[in-house]
Amino acid sequence: MEYVKDNTRYIEEYAEKLVKHYKEEVIEIYKEYIKDTARTSSNRRDYQGVCHKIRRYKKIVGKPKQLELINELIALYRKRPAFLDELGKIKK
Repeated sequence: MEYVKDNTRYIEEYAEKLVKHYKEEVIEIYKEYIKDTARTSSNRRDYQGVCHKIRRYKKIVGKPKQLELINELIALYRKRPAFLDELGKIKK
């Protein structure tokens, strides 16, 4: 867990193994990792990558938490129509 805290990009790889013992920490790290990735995205391909991460996030946290994150990203990035389009595809 300490390694993942220091290297958040590995959360996708280790989340399933760590969630049993560190559920709240894994959820928070994963959410922040996705938000950081979204912050640096600038084109549709990047947005699709963020959405792929959100789909994997759902397997760890469930649909309600996934929708909560999607709505948060929609509110933050209203001026990125391509990103909103990609988020809309997974929100359904």
